[in-house]
Amino acid sequence: MEVIDYHRLKIFKTVADLKSFSKAAELLFLAQPTVTLQIKKLENYLGITLFHRKKNEVELTEEGKILYKYAEKILEDYLLMEKELLSIKENIKQHLTIGASTTIGEYFLPQILSSFWKEFPDIKINVFISNSKEIEEGVLSKTFNIGLIEDEINSNKLFVKSFYKDEIILIASKDNPIPSKISVYDLPEYKFIFREVGSGTRNIIENYLRKYNVLRELDIAMEVRSSKAISNIVKKTNLIAFVSKIVVEEDIKKGTLKTITIDDFSIKRDFSFITQKNIRLSAIENEFLNRLLKFRY
Repeated sequence: MEVIDYHRLKIFKTVADLKSFSKAAELLFLAQPTVTLQIKKLENYLGITLFHRKKNEVELTEEGKILYKYAEKILEDYLLMEKELLSIKENIKQHLTIGASTTIGEYFLPQILSSFWKEFPDIKINVFISNSKEIEEGVLSKTFNIGLIEDEINSNKLFVKSFYKDEIILIASKDNPIPSKISVYDLPEYKFIFREVGSGTRNIIENYLRKYNVLRELDIAMEVRSSKAISNIVKKTNLIAFVSKIVVEEDIKKGTLKTITIDDFSIKRDFSFITQKNIRLSAIENEFLNRLLKFRY
């Protein structure tokens, strides 16, 4: 049974590019009758005519143009596959560049990267840490192919997949007189420290509080770009703050910070990775994403 294989597609594309059976045969180090035979077999298999034969050259038919469009992509993908497999086989130095939002970059990513690097010690890894908005912009501009974000994405140019369920909690210093359990409508009575505008954490918090019509009433006394800095300031003041649970787990265990429960109110969110739709990721980028999806924090 005849098939459309790599060899036959390569002959077809070469003939189409050079517009000549004889020139294609010369370039491919084949006899011209072999090139003619392969094109004929391809035409017979598909039941179409691929070329119009003219006196000094050939040109693609409409059906041939359709096949050319797909053959070009198939051959390109095949070469990319060979290149990436060869690079892994020969242990060639590879690069992995990732953009990560602040909470993920400072608290989640170090564990996965340390584990990943132990398996691939010859890889050079670059990590850009910023807020979710800037990570989204980095992926859209192709500054890096993979972004790890903690905010919702609305762009139809991006593929989004969740890899971790996070919880945002309200914290206070152990010496803060605030009750251990309050109502969401009590929040305007206290002074807050928030992340900066553009932060995924802040966006999620504001979206939840907006539903209760208390956001505009909050007293935001300070804005800080780092969640860790926020938790350290909370320890030494009577300010309270919403932060990711993974940021303050150790402080809560030690008793330097306490969790404030809010009646019938909880904030859950996804940590997700984003890429541009239909982008061709390298083998090492795909390997990282596979490990990310399997990782257990």
